Amino acid sequence: MASGFMGYFKYKERSFYLQQTGDAIESEWEALEAGVGRYKDTNGPEAEEKMLALFSDKIHRLKSEQKKRQQSLDQPESGTSKE
Repeated sequence: MASGFMGYFKYKERSFYLQQTGDAIESEWEALEAGVGRYKDTNGPEAEEKMLALFSDKIHRLKSEQKKRQQSLDQPESGTSKE
């Protein structure tokens, strides 16, 4: 029963982290489209390329963090005894 509960909570936690990452990506996209935040001071002929590079870096970082969280959830709990 305990492993069933742990599986359920890991599923819920995984869903929460996926939603959180999706929301962060959506927020970055909206900032890029609006030209606000880190995408504000990009003027000149290379502005679009610079903005896309910043966006790409941020999305890559968010996805890497999500993968790390996913891997930590997939690892067995430490401290559990096997009898």
